[in-house]
Amino acid sequence: GGVSVGEEDHLKQAIQALGKVDVWRLAIQPGKPLAFGNVAGKPWIGLPGNPSAALVTALVVVRGFLLRAQGVERVLPVPINVVAGFEWLKPNKRRQYLRARLRPGVDGQLRAILHPQQSSAMLTAACWADGLVIIECEQQVPKGALVAFLSFADFE
Repeated sequence: GGVSVGEEDHLKQAIQALGKVDVWRLAIQPGKPLAFGNVAGKPWIGLPGNPSAALVTALVVVRGFLLRAQGVERVLPVPINVVAGFEWLKPNKRRQYLRARLRPGVDGQLRAILHPQQSSAMLTAACWADGLVIIECEQQVPKGALVAFLSFADFE
């Protein structure tokens, strides 16, 4: 099962009984509940239970951990800057990874368009998307501003 930040998450206690939990929450959305520690001297990672949160943490955290364990230094694709074809006026205390598509505007420039449903429980947006727009903590994005975009194609 996935990890959670609620009272009904029994996985944390089970892992603590078998080993150690070093990290319990991340300042990202989706993906706040993520557990990392060790059981019997082996690393253990628990993904969030919601599908989009599990996808985001697998791509931006777990993939990097596994690649570093194999000696790879560059573990996260370099984001490209694209024009925001949306307005994001909801500052958040966590870094946000929004599911988005790239589409050319009338001027030919690529624009990031957000899926209207960004809930971590909905995998539909991830199936529709080309990648992730990164919105930093407390950031607002006016339409037409540059935003960082991580393409799913770059997570080889």
